[in-house]
Amino acid sequence: MVPDIVAEHGSPLWMADLDSAREAYRDLSALFSDAWVDTEIAYSFKTNRLLALLIALTDEGAAAEVVCDAEYALARDILALDGVRIIVNGPAKTGALLARAASDGALVMCDTADEIGRAAAAGVDRVGLRVSQPGARGAASRFGIPSHEVVTAAARAARVGLRLEALGSHVVSTDVLAPPDAESTLADRVRVLWPRGSEDHTRAARRLARIAHELAVAGYPVRTIDIGGGLPAPGDAAGHVHGITQALQDEGFDGRLVAEPGRALVAAAVDLVCTVIAVKRLEDGRRAVVVDAGTNHVPGALWQWPSVRSLADGVSAGPAMVCGPLCLNIDILHPAAELPDVGPGDLIVIEGVGAYAQSHATQFGDARPAVMARHDGRWTLARRREQLSDLIGLEVPAGIAIDNPHEEGFT
Repeated sequence: MVPDIVAEHGSPLWMADLDSAREAYRDLSALFSDAWVDTEIAYSFKTNRLLALLIALTDEGAAAEVVCDAEYALARDILALDGVRIIVNGPAKTGALLARAASDGALVMCDTADEIGRAAAAGVDRVGLRVSQPGARGAASRFGIPSHEVVTAAARAARVGLRLEALGSHVVSTDVLAPPDAESTLADRVRVLWPRGSEDHTRAARRLARIAHELAVAGYPVRTIDIGGGLPAPGDAAGHVHGITQALQDEGFDGRLVAEPGRALVAAAVDLVCTVIAVKRLEDGRRAVVVDAGTNHVPGALWQWPSVRSLADGVSAGPAMVCGPLCLNIDILHPAAELPDVGPGDLIVIEGVGAYAQSHATQFGDARPAVMARHDGRWTLARRREQLSDLIGLEVPAGIAIDNPHEEGFT
């Protein structure tokens, strides 16, 4: 079946299983609702904002967590979500975004104390405070308000007439080993840490519940705790959910619980199918398999090697470097994937790249691939392959008349 779909829609090709994402949402939602009476799941748009996925998850009942103007417009204008079901996060909210959130009654999670004043000036009514959580190795995060400043921030919100509804945080899925300096690069330091251990979410929930108690004592009660994302896939999330809810119960919190999963819902729902272009031996003897998809499609390969498999029959012929088509020496999808004796025309699958691959993919290189979506067991086109007109449609070159850009692609 996959070869037929690729033959019709081209290679490389994204395969987005909406049925899988829906099932993941239902399973995770059930875990939370079984453990806590008042819960809400807000899908993290930044993880993958393929419209077909957004529609599928919204139809299942997901609220929205957005971090920029474009994501807000998708939630409000395209998906028609009620503003009260939109959570606005992020470290740098524009004035326009705050104004829209104000007019729609969205919840704005303030990332800094200064943002409280900007939110009030924009007419925002409902706010939360994002509390900084340390990384997996204890490094200070660049997100959120330090815990010892939260009561002061709550007082500031009260003075300017804001309604403080929530405390939130996020157990990050990446960490920086140490602050980069002139002798190192970010790539040297970054580590992907997903899934994090359940104890990390337990610790975060306990911390938020204790701060909520401090706020209540100070006269600034909050009724919602937003545990953020970083959760594993639903099949592995039971321990996380139990730890979160038990910690809240132990600390005496009895309000509303919100989670903002992204990767947990969509990571396994999307694969990238690509085609072998060439196979060769490097000077050091290693086998190199060159395919038509690269790090422009899966930029996360720079931080963590994806799973790679072949659709061709046969036992492994040993490890192979899987390389992309870009004229960059770092365009490597896997340094040593176990693959059979593949050849030109064979199909390779980059598995489980639904989180951040599509949203981070770039226009570097060839036209961006089409996207197929599986709904009720049937694959249909969700996004066409990029065309020449898409590449030049936003440009205004002086003195060049382009009346009818070729709409059939690049061939």
